[in-house]
Amino acid sequence: MNKIFLVFLQIAIVSCAISVSLSQLFLFLTFILFFFTKGKESIRLTPISLLSFGVFGFYFLSFFFHFATGGELSYIAGIKGSELKDVLLFSAFLIVQNLKNEEEIAKVEKAFWILLIVLLITGFFSIFSPIRLSRLVSDLFKPSPNWKFAHHYGNLLGIGIHLPIGLMNTHLTYAGIFLLFAPFVFFRFLFSIREKKNILFNFSILILFGMIALLNNARSALLGASVSIFIGFVDLLFIQKYFSLKKSLKYLGIFLIGVGLILGLLFFNETMAKTIQPLLGQEKHTDSGRTFIWSSTFPMIQENPILGVGPGNYGKQVEINRKKLSEEYKELLFFFEVTQRGHAHNDFLHLAAIAGLPAMLVYILLGSVIGYSLLRGKSTRKDSILFYGLVGFFFAGLFQCYFQDDEVVIVFWYLLGFFHLKLNKGMTTNASS
Repeated sequence: MNKIFLVFLQIAIVSCAISVSLSQLFLFLTFILFFFTKGKESIRLTPISLLSFGVFGFYFLSFFFHFATGGELSYIAGIKGSELKDVLLFSAFLIVQNLKNEEEIAKVEKAFWILLIVLLITGFFSIFSPIRLSRLVSDLFKPSPNWKFAHHYGNLLGIGIHLPIGLMNTHLTYAGIFLLFAPFVFFRFLFSIREKKNILFNFSILILFGMIALLNNARSALLGASVSIFIGFVDLLFIQKYFSLKKSLKYLGIFLIGVGLILGLLFFNETMAKTIQPLLGQEKHTDSGRTFIWSSTFPMIQENPILGVGPGNYGKQVEINRKKLSEEYKELLFFFEVTQRGHAHNDFLHLAAIAGLPAMLVYILLGSVIGYSLLRGKSTRKDSILFYGLVGFFFAGLFQCYFQDDEVVIVFWYLLGFFHLKLNKGMTTNASS
């Protein structure tokens, strides 16, 4: 049974790069098998696990409060479409943090590697596909006329260049998963230089990763990735002293000059300029939309500061607030009408809106504890590079709701469970080899 469980767990992790439905199906099956595996340990009660439980605890408190104070039976029926469904995704954390030996650790680590490779391969091919790769698969079973074509940037050397999203449905989702592995790819290349092995392979992975990230152009994810890499430098340079500061500054300067030259050359191509200009400050059409959705979210927090409006109620309440504001500011009616409003486009505001300010505080504490645990110097360097992206996840959430994105947060919980396991067992990994 344990071997079957591990196989299903590996498939569940790898399938996160293929299909959200497939990944959740195998996570559910793995969770069921988990109860029949031998030698399970009790959940380790640490600040990370307690704060993780705390976030969902406020979800349930808010849900039951609003149901008890006037909720209808339809409110219960709406659970499957509310934030409460993320409890299933949280089981990824519970499963991985309970692994028992080095063999299981190695298999899960291999699954993360395959997940990354699948992301890279599908991301690369999606650059050249006018049709979304996910539609090429899904249309084999059921035609999907909507959102079939990929965003076309233009042509480069006569070749069509499209927005890379791999097998995901949006470029933001793809970028959210991508950012979790950005520091791993970056520091793995630096490790290979220091150790003088596999340099060409790791450099190729880094170049491919960077090319896809540039074309994907999700600035919130790039912000998160940048913060993650910065945290990594702080850890490796000043705390662990794994790298020489003098040499690191030298190579960093060369790297930044190289990146600047490449971007400068690409800027002369109209197609590539479209991807670079937003990174240099040019406004996208979606930028102003955040201010409108945030202004519709603030009243929810002001009126329900302790337990929020309740999981599943954000969409209904934001419509009410949006209409009130459009009546008050009639000149902005069009913008309130066309702005995307499925979530708050900010993880912290969304949590405060649906579950209250205490839930947001618990979430902030969770991110802080993860960062502190990474920097406290008790994990090996081969462990840390896989987990710096967890910190960047919270910073990326300042401009997107990645914590509400099933495809992204499921990978977050897998990685956090793996980090939690290593943090408490002191196990090592071969991630940088």
